[in-house]
Amino acid sequence: MQEALNDLENAGILNREQAGLLRRIYSRELFSVHWELRLLLYAGILLLTTGLGLLIARHFASIGHLALLAAIALGCAGCFAYCFSRGGGFSTEKLSPPNAAYDYLLFLGCLLLGTLQGYLEIHYQLLAGRWGWWLLGSGLFYLLCAHYFDNRLVLTLALSTLGAWLGVKSSLLGGAMWEHILRGNGLLFGTLVITAGVAQHRLGWKRHFLPIHLHLGVNLLCAALVAGVGSRPQGSYYLAGLLLVGGGSACYAERSRNFAFLLYAVLYGYLGLTIFILSRTHWDLIGILAYFLVTAAALVSALVVFHRRFRSAE
Repeated sequence: MQEALNDLENAGILNREQAGLLRRIYSRELFSVHWELRLLLYAGILLLTTGLGLLIARHFASIGHLALLAAIALGCAGCFAYCFSRGGGFSTEKLSPPNAAYDYLLFLGCLLLGTLQGYLEIHYQLLAGRWGWWLLGSGLFYLLCAHYFDNRLVLTLALSTLGAWLGVKSSLLGGAMWEHILRGNGLLFGTLVITAGVAQHRLGWKRHFLPIHLHLGVNLLCAALVAGVGSRPQGSYYLAGLLLVGGGSACYAERSRNFAFLLYAVLYGYLGLTIFILSRTHWDLIGILAYFLVTAAALVSALVVFHRRFRSAE
């Protein structure tokens, strides 16, 4: 590498400053802390909102309702005002944030909005305890913000909130019916999330959002199918569906060179097969331990081989 840089510098392709910078990068004197800084920003926002929730829970009586409401509302409005003033407006293409804090301030604004809604409902019962409506409204608003400001963090929050809304709707049924409806909602919502992502990608609308849709959708489908594998007599149908989704995830991993989707296929497939086998057999403790020792070793070995294959193909 050093010889190649010397040749490029001698040929006049690189000047002295450029060659020196590349030498420092190659010798690891310089390295990027981009993702570390983004992780710290994300962790800081989560800690801030958690601390705000604890503050409200412990000291709302002494601080006063109106003061807390005003502080949360002003913080939320400030975050959105900053993003509106610095953002470049809506576009169907990918937009670059004006600075590192932009995406996280929008995320903070959305979290503060959720905190404000929860506070209003707990103390003033604006919707008479109908939390499903709060979740639905919040999820749709977050979805709008994610597309307008081109924010993948908020998109994840929006899809998760809409999924929580379906969960709350299912919990109202109660009993065994609740489990059945919850699995059905998981399958439906996972399918809708994947379908929406694929449709947007084909229409040229926020194509870079597709991985978020696929990651969440595949996990929802696989989790719902795994939850039904142990049930009778439909367990075999759930297992067949799980293997089908896992196969599709593995094919996408091979095509996109994204190891995460192969990991989903292998881990969820292993978990589903294990539940299916153990729920229909009557092994003693030694047999169960032997099963986990052998299959876990095979699973780890397969993942190592697959990971090396993916790295060698890059």
